[in-house]
Amino acid sequence: MKVCIALNGIVNDYNKTKEIIEKENYDYIIGADGGCNHLNAMGIVPNYIIGDLDSINKSLIEYYESKNVTFKKFPTHKDQTDSEICVHLAKTLNATKIDFIGALGGRIDHALANIGFMYHVFEMGIEPRILTSEEEIFIIHNDTKIIKGKKGDTISILALKKDVLGVTLKKLEYPLNNARVSYLSPLGISNVMLEDECEITVEDGYLLVIRNLNI
Repeated sequence: MKVCIALNGIVNDYNKTKEIIEKENYDYIIGADGGCNHLNAMGIVPNYIIGDLDSINKSLIEYYESKNVTFKKFPTHKDQTDSEICVHLAKTLNATKIDFIGALGGRIDHALANIGFMYHVFEMGIEPRILTSEEEIFIIHNDTKIIKGKKGDTISILALKKDVLGVTLKKLEYPLNNARVSYLSPLGISNVMLEDECEITVEDGYLLVIRNLNI
């Protein structure tokens, strides 16, 4: 079950982002308050809208009500962020994968919180990604992943939570073999894919992977 959650960060290219959303063929799309402004700009109607509705364009509320979108309104002063509330809804929908758009840009605290929140989503047994028109961000934990892209795409890796052990990189300009990547070390920044796919192995730990598209 694949769910897309639209947040109120920056979306640089609506056309490319819409192409990504349509290609992924999500089972559900959830708009987090102001994230619905992005969805509307792309002509996308969500299944659910969540938040205190202080950021969404007011004219869109009536429009989306006419489209039979389900609203779940929460007070402005609450213990959870809109991202957390959306993920809990996605979990009740039996999501196995969640992609976030509009998760970056704008306020740095929100961007960092959304990136860090990916770990907690992963721990729920749900595979998270952050997608933009320029990059994708995901986590590898005790696994080997084949990453598909294009020759020349930039791959960066960061140890998430603690040092990551047994990191092996193949088909990248700067390979690693069973290496230790220290927590938030810049060691893995700006590697380059030598082919249209590469391989990353993690023996122990959580590795944050950022693939910047070759555009």
